[in-house]
Amino acid sequence: MVAGVAAAGIDGPAHEVLQHGGQLAVVLGCSVVGLSLVAWLLLWPRAAKPSSLGWFSATVSTLCLLATVFVWVSVAADDTVAGAPGTVVTSQDQSTDYLRSEQRDGMQQIPTGVMIQTAQFTDANNVRLTGYLWQRLPASTDTKTAAVELPAAVDGSGIGEQVYLHPNNDGTQTVGWKLRTTLRETFDYSHYPLDSQVIWATMWAKTPGTVLVPDFAAYPPWEPEQNLGLYTGMVTGEWRTHFTTFSMGEATTRTTMGNPSATPESTIAALHFSTGITREFLSPLLDRLIPLIVITLLVFASLFVVTTDSDRRSLAGFSTWTVIGFCGAMMLVVAVQHSSLRSSTGSTGVVYAEYFYFILYLVIALVAFNVVEYTSTRRFAFLDWNGNMAARLLYWPIVTALLLGTTAAVFLL
Repeated sequence: MVAGVAAAGIDGPAHEVLQHGGQLAVVLGCSVVGLSLVAWLLLWPRAAKPSSLGWFSATVSTLCLLATVFVWVSVAADDTVAGAPGTVVTSQDQSTDYLRSEQRDGMQQIPTGVMIQTAQFTDANNVRLTGYLWQRLPASTDTKTAAVELPAAVDGSGIGEQVYLHPNNDGTQTVGWKLRTTLRETFDYSHYPLDSQVIWATMWAKTPGTVLVPDFAAYPPWEPEQNLGLYTGMVTGEWRTHFTTFSMGEATTRTTMGNPSATPESTIAALHFSTGITREFLSPLLDRLIPLIVITLLVFASLFVVTTDSDRRSLAGFSTWTVIGFCGAMMLVVAVQHSSLRSSTGSTGVVYAEYFYFILYLVIALVAFNVVEYTSTRRFAFLDWNGNMAARLLYWPIVTALLLGTTAAVFLL
């Protein structure tokens, strides 16, 4: 009933359900609990029939895993236009309305357009862009350099040589330059490897009294999902582009830069060209998950050699310190892979993939604790039931429930 009430407000396809994250978390949680209760009634697990407990454990684990995969698919399908700085504009009329609202409609407008041919991340915070940038300028304007500045460029202006000049019938000229620049921006990797990023090229007008506006006349009617402004043969590698958009905003430098007519609170009109990208998550997810799945299986297998029977001990070569040493070795392997993940993302915070390692740290520690408790002279009664059967039955439900819980917490709450 609770799941049904929560689901009533979610009426969109998979790529829109994340807009109702809290409701979706309730729906998934109640669905897993409800279906687990149904499985309990159907299987009627009991201690006298251990196989029924095994099937119930497998059912709960599968439900948690399916709910986790559903969240992954929903995140991967999310293509909403979000993260672009400033106010998004998709037509000349919207640009004019924005300038009027900011009391800049009296300034000379310089239509500016871009076409990105390549985009490549060089490290966690730098992205290399190549392509073309053009402007429609008055016929009398000196066109040796572009009347635009890229404040986030780390390699100078980022504007290369002039490649074309076309006179227009309205007394203006369209001038195009080669764009080769590396932009330094802050990217959020907290959802890695299911992360989405927005690459934005921020542009300022160089000439006082002018303001940059999108050259919508150079494009078809603007639709963000059409990826206008990107070369159609652009190689995106592990990324998928899902929107492009122009936006307009204000930048504050908190300095007059030596201009006597300015104040430290003066703002600079900024034009942004933003590209929304989503990581193709399957390859990096499998790269991280497959070694961890192998380790998880090996740790689970170690539970089957735990015994207090002296004959089975000698046959399996089991001792408490043997399993503890094995757990320590697995912990070290996980720590090395965890360190590799931190190095590859360059993130200063915790990324989603790290929770895989945190879960495994906890599970390995619990297995080591289980071995110590089971082989001690004073132990919990339920651990002694049927040769440590309780630990084996609880292993996968705990792993998958922790995975589902962390996934819901990161993406939905």
